[in-house]
Amino acid sequence: MSRRIAIVTGTDFPDLTAGGRALADALRDRGHEVVPAIWSAEEVDWRRFDCAVVRSCFGYYRDPAAFREWLTTVEDTGVTVCNPPEVIRWNVHKSYLTDLAARGVTTVETEVVVPDEDRELASIIEERGWSEAVVKPAVGTSAAGVWRTTPETAAADQERFERRFPAARRVGGGTDDAEGGDEGGGDAGRLPDTGTLVQEYRPEVADGERSLVFVAGSFAHAWNSLRAPDALGVEASPETVRVGDGYDPSVAVREDARAALDAAADAVGIDRTDLAYARVDGVPIREGGDPAGLRVMELELIEPTLHLHAEPASTAALAGVVDDCLAGDKR
Repeated sequence: MSRRIAIVTGTDFPDLTAGGRALADALRDRGHEVVPAIWSAEEVDWRRFDCAVVRSCFGYYRDPAAFREWLTTVEDTGVTVCNPPEVIRWNVHKSYLTDLAARGVTTVETEVVVPDEDRELASIIEERGWSEAVVKPAVGTSAAGVWRTTPETAAADQERFERRFPAARRVGGGTDDAEGGDEGGGDAGRLPDTGTLVQEYRPEVADGERSLVFVAGSFAHAWNSLRAPDALGVEASPETVRVGDGYDPSVAVREDARAALDAAADAVGIDRTDLAYARVDGVPIREGGDPAGLRVMELELIEPTLHLHAEPASTAALAGVVDDCLAGDKR
């Protein structure tokens, strides 16, 4: 039975990413009508669709309140949403990492600073015993606003720590001015104050950040991203990130990534298999030089890059999951 499916995107990619186009083609091959739809476009009538597959809406972090309102609007129409709306809401704010840690997942150490909380950056780092830290917005994507600090520089960084994060995404050595960059002290071009994450900087990222993709809770494929040393907080591109070929995660790494999905599902009261797609990012935990597990740095359940255009088996699997959702086998 043919259905009308929206691949949800944003203004950055109105015609979808390469991975989004691959998924759209796979769904069309199954007989469905598939169109890209920009989540923030007022003219879109979401009632026309049977299913909305959330993919490349990368700019939602600039107005998370509007994004949540949009999600409620679509949900109220009765449209099937992939991933489930309750999962997306939970995943918007990066404090989800504390939920994962509370459920036994090994994560990067994280301190959540809520809006208007009076905290000293130097004190956080000293109390945690970190030699280096990363500061990032609690709602963010595309590396916008991320920066590093140390015990030696934290006091001088306090003023920056207290300012709202710039919304501009750094591209190469500068900013994407189209995103409204503002490196000054004013509010123009800055993100809403949704809180701040201070995290321990893990030097293992020099050897690459592992990304494991799951479809309906089952491992699909993986890669290792090697970021240039000076590219923290810079938009991922061929100039700043090299994706290694042939990465095959160990059983222990896969199990830890799967445990993160189980913990996320438990947090919102669903099953891991209800997650149409997921990407777990982290660095290996090593014992004697061998990977003995994964330290989770992010769990991407909203708009992760999945490299579907290079993974036809995973693309076909995800198209099958969307079919199942439409048939009522998954919600």
